[in-house]
Amino acid sequence: MLGYMGQDQAINDILEIVGAIKDSMVTREEFDVRMNQLITRDEFDSRMEDMVTKNDLHSALFDVKSEIMNHVDSFVHLHNKLDTELVALRAKYDRLEGFVKQLAAHAKVTLEY
Repeated sequence: MLGYMGQDQAINDILEIVGAIKDSMVTREEFDVRMNQLITRDEFDSRMEDMVTKNDLHSALFDVKSEIMNHVDSFVHLHNKLDTELVALRAKYDRLEGFVKQLAAHAKVTLEY
């Protein structure tokens, strides 16, 4: 009787394992859906052609970085040029103000600011 109980347990274990395998299996319809979602070799090759290599990416980033640096350099140059022009205009303004003060003093006119 003890032998039969061991066999019953073994059969129950096997049935439990078979049930677990059956529960985790996919149906034919699920398999067909998954297969239709896969891409073909031609589609894969086509997608690979559109991909960018690491060297291409580095080259493109270097070009963009260089372009940005050129724009920043141009902006800094323009800023320096405008700063120099502002200094020149201030000097001209001070000189003209001095002339106006001299004329006002000569004409004995009081200036109001």
